[in-house]
Amino acid sequence: MYYSFSLFFCLNTVETSDHLFLRCSFAMDLWTWLGGKLNCLIDCASALSLLSCIPTRCSSQIADLFIAAVIHTVHTIWLSRNSIRFSSTEVNVQLAKVKIHSLVAMSGKASVGKCLHTDSAFLDSFAVLAHYRTVKEIIPVVWKAPTSTWLKVNTDGSVIDGHAACGGLFRDSRGSFLGAFVCNIGAASVFHSEVLAFILAMEHAANHGWWNVWLESDSSSAILIFSNPSLVPLLLRNKWHNARSLGIQIIASHIFREGNCCADRLANMGHDIQGSVWISTLPTELHLDFFRDRVGLPNYRFP
Repeated sequence: MYYSFSLFFCLNTVETSDHLFLRCSFAMDLWTWLGGKLNCLIDCASALSLLSCIPTRCSSQIADLFIAAVIHTVHTIWLSRNSIRFSSTEVNVQLAKVKIHSLVAMSGKASVGKCLHTDSAFLDSFAVLAHYRTVKEIIPVVWKAPTSTWLKVNTDGSVIDGHAACGGLFRDSRGSFLGAFVCNIGAASVFHSEVLAFILAMEHAANHGWWNVWLESDSSSAILIFSNPSLVPLLLRNKWHNARSLGIQIIASHIFREGNCCADRLANMGHDIQGSVWISTLPTELHLDFFRDRVGLPNYRFP
């Protein structure tokens, strides 16, 4: 199929970015074809929505392939537009598809991501060499209880559609539940929510008379504030200094997110409440992850 200058990129309406890349008949043809190749429906409502086709749970090599497919399609549309505009060249949509397929295959092969054996059929459709994970690259992540004189609080922050929340879970040396908190922050960054979770954890610890607290988070950047307080966001500096003056002995450590599941669930729960709430009984949403942590069952971190 060929698209001539009079039909391609319309010329019947103003050429906007949305129309050029999302709604032109040439672009729509490519997005429909690509959705078939990726076995998904590509949302062409906006440029940002194009990336929503990436599966929420997939191997890293598959994620790279989806991203490459979207980028190469956008780039091919742009090059085709310029060929017509500046060279008066007719555009063959089949050749455009072949070009995109070849570019995606090259990107998939160049990816440093890893895949599962169940991804092989999908990768074969793009003639991409599978980069299988090896057992030695899979890291078991286990939550560990603190020593008898300390309490551990795992914290996490969450941002959904620009709205932030955070949460934290206190446990003793036997892994017993001591309490938890969730907080709806409002408009804020992930880093802001992670730091506020630390502050709230220290405040709740002081209110309960817990003076030896082991703070654990999956945000390595947020943990740096304990060695470099200048990294604390300006809006939180007064609360930070007040919390640090409470006299609590602090150990701060990092854990991979696979071992921070309880705190992650609490942070997500924070989006559904108003303000800050203390929880004195273990929420049912945490039962399974809490049990896994307490008995030392690992979660696994894949490359």
